[in-house]
Amino acid sequence: MGTVLRVLVVIILVLSISAFVLAWMLFGKRELLIGRTQMLEEQFIKVAKTIEAVDPGDKVQPTYEARDIDTVTDKELDNPTKSPFWSDYQFKLEGEEIPLATFELNTQEKRLQLRQYYQQKPGPDGKLIYVIDPLNGKKSHEGTGTMSEILGAVLARANSQLTTLNRTRAELKKIREELNATIKDLNGVKVAGRTDKKTIVEKNKVIDGLNEDIRGLKQKIDRLEEEKRALTAEVAEAKNEIARNKETIDEMTKTIKTQEKKIKDLMGKSGVGGSGTQPPTPDSLGKISPGDKGRVVAIDEKLKFVIVELSDAFMTEVLGPNRDGALPQIDMMVRRPGMKSPSGEFVTRIRLRQVLRQQNIVVADILIDWQQAPLEKDDVVFF
Repeated sequence: MGTVLRVLVVIILVLSISAFVLAWMLFGKRELLIGRTQMLEEQFIKVAKTIEAVDPGDKVQPTYEARDIDTVTDKELDNPTKSPFWSDYQFKLEGEEIPLATFELNTQEKRLQLRQYYQQKPGPDGKLIYVIDPLNGKKSHEGTGTMSEILGAVLARANSQLTTLNRTRAELKKIREELNATIKDLNGVKVAGRTDKKTIVEKNKVIDGLNEDIRGLKQKIDRLEEEKRALTAEVAEAKNEIARNKETIDEMTKTIKTQEKKIKDLMGKSGVGGSGTQPPTPDSLGKISPGDKGRVVAIDEKLKFVIVELSDAFMTEVLGPNRDGALPQIDMMVRRPGMKSPSGEFVTRIRLRQVLRQQNIVVADILIDWQQAPLEKDDVVFF
C-alpha cells in the first residue's frame, strides 16, 4: 500500500511538473496571440480609415480641344480630322477628392464586435447565447454582430476601390499612348519647323538683298528724277532762249527786208546798185587786222544767211571811227573750236551784207561752196 502511494505521488509530481511546463509554454503562446490580435486590430482600424466611402460618381463631361491628326501641308484645312481620345475618356476618375469611409471602428462597440468571432443572440432568459449554423450544427461565425460583418464591409469597399484603381491605371495607359503620339507629332512638327525656319532665314536674306537693291534703285530713280527736273529746267530755258533768238531773227528779218526795200528804192532813184555795202578795196582790206572778230548768234539754213555779232574794234575798222562808212562786202571765215573734221575747225565762209551799226549786228550770206558743216550758234567769226 505504501509503495503504491509513493508511486502515485511520483506520478502526480511528474504530471504537475509537466503541467507547469505546458502552462508556461502556453502562456507565451497566449501572449503572442493576444499581441498579434491587438496589432491586427489596430492596423485594421488604420487601414479601414484609408478606404473611400463611395465610388467616383458621374460628372458633366467638360469640353477639351481634340488633337489634330491630319498631316501638315501647305494647304489650309477648315475642318481637320481630330483624335477621338476624349470621347471615351473617364473624366470621373480625376474628380475631386472622395471622402473616406466612416466605419467608426474606434468606438467600444465596434472594437468588441471586431473581437467577436462567433455570432450571438439573446436567449429566452435574456442572456446571450451562440447562434448555431443549421448546415453544419456548429457555432456560426458570420452575420450581424461578428467581426466577419465589419471585415466584409471593409473588404467590399476595398474591392470597389481596387476596381477604381485598375480603371485609373487603364486610363493612365491611354493617356500615355496619347501623350506619346502627341510627342511624336510635336517632334515631327519641330523638325519641319526647323527646316522651314532655315528656309525662312535664307529667304529673308534674299529679301533683304532685294530690298537693298530696291533702295538703291529708288535712290537712282530719285537722282534721275532730279536730273530730269534739271534737264527740264534747262530745256525750258533753252526753249525760252530759242524763242528770244527767234524774236531777234524775226526782228532782223524785218529790218533786212526794210533795208533791202530802201536800198532798192535808192538804187532805183540813183541808178546805182548796192545795199549799204560796197565791194572791198585793197585799202579797206589792209586796214582790217587778222584774228577773231565775233560770233554767230542766229542761223537761217533755209535762206542761207546768218546773223553775227561783231566786236567794236572790227566795226570801227570797217565802218570808220564814226561808223558812218559803207559796209564793205568782205568775206570772213567761221570756225568751231574743238570740231574734228577733215577741214579741222573750219566750218564755212560768209560774206557781209547788211549792218545794224549801233548794235554791232551784221547779216551775212553763207557761201555754200565753202561750207564744211552746218553752222551753229556761237561759232567764231574770224578774218
